[in-house]
Amino acid sequence: MTIMERTLKKLDFDRIRIRLAGLCLLKGAENRVAGLCPFVDKQSVRDALRETDQAKELLRLNPQFSVRGAKDIQPFLERCGLGAVLDPEELLQIRDTLKVARRVRQFLLEDKGDYSSLREIVYPIEPQRGLEDEITRCISEEGTVVDGASPELAQLRRSVLRLQQKIRESVESFLRNPAYQKMLQDPIVTQRAERYVVPVKQEYRAAFAGIVHDQSGSGATLFIEPMPVVHLGNELRETVLKEQREVLRILQQFSRDIGNCSAVLTVMYESLIRLDFVLAKARLSWEMNAGAPLLLDRAEVRLVQARHPLLGEGAVPLTAELGISFDSLVITGPNTGGKTVALKTIGLLVAMGQAGLHIPAEDGSRLGVFSRIFVDIGDEQSVEQSLSTFSGHMRNIVEVINEADGRSLVLLDEVGAGTDPTEGAALAMAVLEELHERGARVVATTHYGALKSFAYRTERVENASVDFDEATLRPTYRLLIGIPGKSNAFNIASRLGLKESVLAKAKTFLSERDLQMADLIENLEDSQRDIERERLRVREELRLAGEERRRLEQDRLRQAEEQRALLVRSRDEATEVIRQAKREAAAIVAELKNALKQEHKDAQEIEKARQRLRRLSDRLERMEEPMRPQGVGLKAEELKPGQTLYMTKLRQKGQILQLPDENGEVLLQAGIMKVSVPLAELRPVPEDKPKKKTGTGGAGGLGLHKAENVRSEVDLRGMLVEEATYQLDKYLDDAILAGIGQIYVIHGKGTGALRAGVQEFLRNHPHVRSFRLGQHGEGDFGVTVVELK
Repeated sequence: MTIMERTLKKLDFDRIRIRLAGLCLLKGAENRVAGLCPFVDKQSVRDALRETDQAKELLRLNPQFSVRGAKDIQPFLERCGLGAVLDPEELLQIRDTLKVARRVRQFLLEDKGDYSSLREIVYPIEPQRGLEDEITRCISEEGTVVDGASPELAQLRRSVLRLQQKIRESVESFLRNPAYQKMLQDPIVTQRAERYVVPVKQEYRAAFAGIVHDQSGSGATLFIEPMPVVHLGNELRETVLKEQREVLRILQQFSRDIGNCSAVLTVMYESLIRLDFVLAKARLSWEMNAGAPLLLDRAEVRLVQARHPLLGEGAVPLTAELGISFDSLVITGPNTGGKTVALKTIGLLVAMGQAGLHIPAEDGSRLGVFSRIFVDIGDEQSVEQSLSTFSGHMRNIVEVINEADGRSLVLLDEVGAGTDPTEGAALAMAVLEELHERGARVVATTHYGALKSFAYRTERVENASVDFDEATLRPTYRLLIGIPGKSNAFNIASRLGLKESVLAKAKTFLSERDLQMADLIENLEDSQRDIERERLRVREELRLAGEERRRLEQDRLRQAEEQRALLVRSRDEATEVIRQAKREAAAIVAELKNALKQEHKDAQEIEKARQRLRRLSDRLERMEEPMRPQGVGLKAEELKPGQTLYMTKLRQKGQILQLPDENGEVLLQAGIMKVSVPLAELRPVPEDKPKKKTGTGGAGGLGLHKAENVRSEVDLRGMLVEEATYQLDKYLDDAILAGIGQIYVIHGKGTGALRAGVQEFLRNHPHVRSFRLGQHGEGDFGVTVVELK
C-alpha cells in the first residue's frame, strides 16, 4: 500500500522533490529523488530517518564530505557490456568515480562516528585500485593515451617522430636548392592530407617531380609532395596507422576489463547514488533548519512550532496535534487563506517525515506512521468529466469514506462547500462523524458556523481557528486550538465603510442564538488572547532567566579560569625560586662532601655547611606552606596505619606508616620511598580498588632532608615527564646525601617519550657525572644508569 501521487501533489510534495534533487550531484540520485514517496511501515520510516540523521551529523563534522568528482558512468558500463570501446575521456570519468568510491568507503569504514547506516551503503563497494591506477598510468588528464601505455606504442611514436623529422629535413633541402627556388610560390613546408608538401607555381608543374595533394583557390599554386620524400611519407603513414591500431588495442583492453567487472562497478555506482541521495536529504535538513521527529507506533501527530518548508522566512510557526486529546480538528473562520496553509503544513510534514526527510519543527514534535493520506484541497471542478466543484469534492469524499480507517490521515478543505449552506453543513457533519467513527485522524476546514457546534458536542473533536487581525483585516496565520473562528463579516464591513443602519438591519436577520454564539466565541477569543499573552510573557521571563543563568555561569567559569591562571603563575614563580634554592643546596652539598673527603676534617666548616642547609630547608618549607591545598576534609582521628591515601601534590598513593605528628605530617610508604606529607595534602581513596603502580619520589622539605632507606633505583614508570623529573630531582638530592655513586632510573620502554624526557633532564643536572642506557641484565632500554658526582 502506498500513498497516491495525486495526494502528494496536492500537498506540494513534488516541490520538495525538486528542491531535494537540486542538492544531488549525480543524475542517478536525482532519478532516485523523483521516485521518493512516503513509506507506510514504521521500520522503513525509521531506517530512512536514521540515514538522514547520520548524514547530517557527518556533514556537521565534515562539511566538505560528498561524492563530488564521481560521474554518471552507468551508460559507459552498459556500452562495455555490449562490446563497445570507450574513449579516453570516458575512461577518465570511470577512473574518477572509482577514486571517489574508494575514498568515501575508506573514510566511513575508518571513522569512529556513529554512521552504521551510511556504512551499510558503502560496504558493498569493492575498490578497484588496480584498474584505477592503470587508467591513471595510461591516460593523460588531457584525454590522450600516453606513450608509456605499452612498449609497442612508445616505439611506434618514436618512429613517427623520427620519420617526421627526416621528411621535414628532406623537404627543406628542396627549399634551399637554387634550382627549385624560382618554382616555389613561398619557401615554406606545410601539410595537406597529412602529407608534407611545398607550394609550387602552376607553370612549373611539369618541371617539379612529385604528387599534387591540393591547390589554392585561384589555381595558381599547387601543393606538391616532392617525389624523393613520397616513400618516406608512405612509411610515416603506415607507422601512424600502426600507432592508431595500438591505441585502439589499449582502449579495447580497458573496455574489456571494465565489461568483465561491470557487475561490481554497477554495485559501486548504485552505492554512490544512494549515498549522494542521503547526503542531499541531510543538506535539505540544514537548509530548512529541520530535525527528525520522534516516531510513534500509534496514529498521532504532534507538531511544535512547525513551519511550511516552501514559505521560507515568512512562514508563521504552527503548533498542532491529532490523536492525543482529540482525533479530529475542525478549523473554522473566514476565507482568508490561513486555514488551507495550516492544513497543507500538517499534511506535507507528515508526508516528509514518512519519506525519511527531516521536518522544519522544534523539539518535541512526533509523528505516527499513516498507511494512507487522503487530501481534498482546492477546486475539483472538471470540464472534461462534466463535474462541478461540489461534484468534484464529493467524488473525493466518497473515496475517502470507502477506504479510510484507523491508520488514515484525512485532510478536507472547505468540506461541504459548493452547495446550499444548510445542506452543505449537514453533509459536512455527516462526513466528519463517519470518519470520526472509523478512527481516522481528520483535519477539516470550513466557514460553516454549524460545524463549530458539532465540534463542541462531539467527543474527541476539537475546534480551531486561524487568528485574524481586525485592525489590518489580514490573517496572522497563527493556529488557535480550542477556539472556533468567527466570520468577522460585520466588523470587516464596518471598517470598509458600510453604513451602520445597513449593519443594524443585517443583525436583525440573525437569530438570538446566532448572536449569543457570536458573543460566546468573541469572549472565548478574548480569553484565548489573554492566555496567549500570559504564555508569551512567561516564556519571555523564562528566556531572560535562562540568559541570566548562562551569564552567571560564564562569570563563574571566567573567575575560575582567572583563579587557575593566577595559581599557575604563582606556582611558576615559586618553582623558579625553588630551583634557585636547589642549585644553592647542591653547592652546599658539594662543599660538605669535599669537606668529608679531606683527610683532616674541619668540624667547624662541616657544621657551618649543615646549618646553612637547614636554614635553606626551613626557608623553602615556609615558601611551600601557602601553596598546599586546603580543606580536603581528612581528620587525624580518622586515620589508621596501613590505610591507603592519595597525595594530591605528588599525584600518587601511599600507605600510612606513622600517624600525624605534632606538625600534622603523616609518614607514608610510596613505592621504595618513605614520605612525610601534610594532612591537608591527603585525601582518601577506596580501599578495595587495585593499587596502581606508582613512581618513586619524595616530599617534605622539597627533598633537602635525607630520606630513610634510600635505595639505588627509582621507578618512574606510569608518570608524565614533568612529574617524573620532579620526583627524580628530589631523589637525586637524597642519593647525593646518602653517598650513593651509581643509581638506576627505571622509566620503561613504551613510546620512548619518558626516557627522552628523563635523559634530557639528567644532561644538565649538577649532580650527574654521566649516564647511559642499561645493558643486558640491567633492564636494556627501559633503564638509564646514572653516575653521580
